[in-house]
Amino acid sequence: MRRLRVVAAVAAAAVLGAAAATPGEPPGPGGSAAERAVDGDRSGDGGLGGFGGLGAVGGVTGLGGPGGFGGPGGPGAGRLRTLAGVLRQDRPGSGWYLVGGAHLALGLEVAYADHQQIVLRFPPARRVVSVLCGPDETYAPLGYSCGASVSLDEVRVRLGRGGRLADPTATAAGRYANFWLLGIVEQR
Repeated sequence: MRRLRVVAAVAAAAVLGAAAATPGEPPGPGGSAAERAVDGDRSGDGGLGGFGGLGAVGGVTGLGGPGGFGGPGGPGAGRLRTLAGVLRQDRPGSGWYLVGGAHLALGLEVAYADHQQIVLRFPPARRVVSVLCGPDETYAPLGYSCGASVSLDEVRVRLGRGGRLADPTATAAGRYANFWLLGIVEQR
């Protein structure tokens, strides 16, 4: 076992030593190997095709990411639109709204709420990447959850509590309790 530890320590030292300084190339600021080109790539992004460290998210450079969406600066990148908002109802039955002031609503408006769901609308999209919904620090400890079903122009939010559907018209946990929404769609 001791011999295995010594071999592992020597191997680790050799790898770290090689990464710290490459002959003929001065170390970058702070001597970090991460700041130098990877495998001869001089783009400055470590060979990740302009994704700034998130190459796996965008897929192969030039081919777009999952579902054919382009990466930042690539085809389709300028057509992505963010949907975001903070959903709140001050008292049961008072009506759901998107909070303004300290929060910013992007591309969404509340259409209506009934005993099953809260419906929000947005300008028609070509495709939907994703829409996420989550309870804040007030709703979460009370056992609330939320989920979004999304079409090309509408988000339908359903609330749950304790593993069962919760009636949105009867749900309110206080003046500052929220459900957070964040989504991305491709514009037409």
